[in-house]
Amino acid sequence: MVFPASMSLGQTLGRHAPGTGSALLGGTQFLLGALASPLVGLFGTSSATPMAVIMLGALACAALSLTLLARPWHGHGEFRGTAPSVAAA
Repeated sequence: MVFPASMSLGQTLGRHAPGTGSALLGGTQFLLGALASPLVGLFGTSSATPMAVIMLGALACAALSLTLLARPWHGHGEFRGTAPSVAAA
């Protein structure tokens, strides 16, 4: 549920350079996955607890980022422009 919504929001905010926005979003996903995988392995491979802890930490970081950066109660992060029109072919 999160990936389609974040991709859609990222493409909306970066609509002036859609290729660059898409590359940044994809690269960020790969980078975060590459950083999280070794962390899970460091804590052990005998149970799923290390993976659950890393996922919980990522969720906490995401919630903190939303709270501090987007400030949804102020309406920040919302797209306020008009929707781009699609020219009929």
